[in-house]
Amino acid sequence: MAEARCTMTVEGLDCQTEAGAIQAALNGAVGVDRLDFDLIHGALTIHFRDDLTSPPELLRRASARTGMKMSLPDDATGHLSPTSPTRQWLPSAGSGLLLGAGVVLSWSGSTLGSTVLYAGSIVAGGILLFPKALRAALHRQLDIHVLMGLAVVGAIALGQWDEAATVAFLFGLSEALEGLSVSRARSAIRSLLEIEPDSAELVQPDGTVVTVSPDTICPGDRVRVRSGGRIPVDGTVASGRSSVDQKAITGESEPVVREAGDSVYAGTVNGEGSLEVVATVGLGDALISRIIERVRVAQSHRTPIEQTIGRFAAIYTPVVVAMALAVMLLPPLVHLAIGTEPGWATWVNKSLVLLVVACPCALVIATPVAVASALASAARRGILIKGGSFLEEFGRIRVLAFDKTGTLTMGTPDVVEVVSTTGLDDDLLRIAAALGEQGGHVLGRAISRHARALRLEVPVADSYAAVPGLGATGKVDSIEYHIGSHRYLDESGLCPPDFHTRIGSAESSLGTAVALTAATGPLGWIRLADHPRPEAARVLAELKALGIQTVMLTGDNPTAADSIANEIGIAERRAGLLPADKATLIAEFIAERGSTGMVGDGVNDAPALAAARVSVALGGISSPAAIETADVVLMADDLTNIPWLVRHSRATLARIRQNIAIAIGVKAVVMALAVFSLATLWMAILADVGTTLIVTANALRLLRPKESRGIRLD
Repeated sequence: MAEARCTMTVEGLDCQTEAGAIQAALNGAVGVDRLDFDLIHGALTIHFRDDLTSPPELLRRASARTGMKMSLPDDATGHLSPTSPTRQWLPSAGSGLLLGAGVVLSWSGSTLGSTVLYAGSIVAGGILLFPKALRAALHRQLDIHVLMGLAVVGAIALGQWDEAATVAFLFGLSEALEGLSVSRARSAIRSLLEIEPDSAELVQPDGTVVTVSPDTICPGDRVRVRSGGRIPVDGTVASGRSSVDQKAITGESEPVVREAGDSVYAGTVNGEGSLEVVATVGLGDALISRIIERVRVAQSHRTPIEQTIGRFAAIYTPVVVAMALAVMLLPPLVHLAIGTEPGWATWVNKSLVLLVVACPCALVIATPVAVASALASAARRGILIKGGSFLEEFGRIRVLAFDKTGTLTMGTPDVVEVVSTTGLDDDLLRIAAALGEQGGHVLGRAISRHARALRLEVPVADSYAAVPGLGATGKVDSIEYHIGSHRYLDESGLCPPDFHTRIGSAESSLGTAVALTAATGPLGWIRLADHPRPEAARVLAELKALGIQTVMLTGDNPTAADSIANEIGIAERRAGLLPADKATLIAEFIAERGSTGMVGDGVNDAPALAAARVSVALGGISSPAAIETADVVLMADDLTNIPWLVRHSRATLARIRQNIAIAIGVKAVVMALAVFSLATLWMAILADVGTTLIVTANALRLLRPKESRGIRLD
């Protein structure tokens, strides 16, 4: 099976109504697996089997069945605007003018003239309404266009031309206002994310400089970045020295100094100096491009709350329509049965109000706007969240587990003791450094760094292989060695009693003891000590204040774990764990305590990260692979972003719940007024317009960081 996906831009795709029409058009299409809608950017992503169908075929089918204008990225016509403001506002304005003129004529007593103007208002306001209503009805869809169309036709049938014209005008106005509000949300979000550079100064081999598009830069090309310019590529500084503002990627408030040999990233802003940068990847593979793509993809996936609202709306609308039919038919029939005046006009009018109330747009649009705003706000702070479901889950976590080395600590331990059983400490250090250079473990790198600082000649190790949780093996000068934990010695039976006692004594001191072993037995150990991150204690205290339990999980020995845990104030700690042990503990926490998250380096803690309800990786810049493995990536390795993210997630959930309450509450009030004949058609639709604007504005508040302060789960 060949799986593929394509993304289309859809004109006017800013409400679940249009999404539902497309869903119905492509339901049952050969080869279509899944549809993802990004209402904020007016985009549709289709997951399909490319051996059964193709993007042009899917485009033709969707366009023909919905009547919507769509385009693929490679269309000759280019991208369509997701919304067309002029197309929405002109009919609405014409309808409003004709409606106003009709009201004036009716005051002067000209019934025929006012009716003609009302009819013109209905035609102008219905230019976009009636074709969509007809298409939806033909495809057996009960959407807002069908409901509003029925309301207008019903009012005309009752001879209420003014009511019909008012509904047509207000519906057109509501569509235009909704498009405007989503457009503003789109602009606000784009201003946070669309920071890719628009030009680059390419240094030619002969030294001349030409201005080119950044997407033409290839790995190995050299670019010049002037003072105050935006760096156009991911690369390495070849010459120059300057401060670079990286907050677009990392959220860091202060610029960082970059000079020859340092890495820089596309989208960041150069400071006072001039730099020459050698590109390491093309713009499409740059970190900022991957971040923007991740956020866009995240916006297209519906969160659990959004899915629940969708299911509710699918039930709510037909139920209210059924109520409208019941209100229209049952009371008059009862009156006819008992021989009294049926009062058809009164009950039909009430049913038309209920049809307007059945529209779920305000209920549906608020959630994706809130999620998109929250994702964009987090991205501006240097927090990459890969989907709204992970954002939602972070607001519900009860337990947060942390890896120790490199997460709660600086991850740059220093060698504090070298003990050789033969007395040849330098030889022990050389061999350990050779093995350490072959792997990616922080302790191995620290040993290598220490050996080279002493100017020791480090040999090359062959046949290197990691042993998860126990260390690594490799050959140096054709002799096989193992470097790793004391546990390996005990389990392999290579640990003499005397050595066991001595290394046990070393493990009781601060730090971690790493043993070097040959086939003949242990050769000695190297003890290393790490230091807590300066913000770790404050972050743990904030999480506790937010009602979240914290646990430290480490493969280190209990003494080293206790030392760090006591210093930073984390009460629960589990030491001596293999990677699989951490994953098992995460599963136990979920079963016993509720939703559990895991914070680690994104690679070594992969089993635990996968087992957690939501995983957080540090090291987004130094380890781009973390973007592919974790649910959330802290680009600046800043632990203070974790409690911020908890508050931000809870604020997002709070905004969504508020919007749901507002939307349902307003509809309930209008329904109650309709029962007592206190609500007219124009009042119902005006309430719907106002509700849509209120919930959208409330969701956009998440773009402001202050909205994520001080919200507790309990």
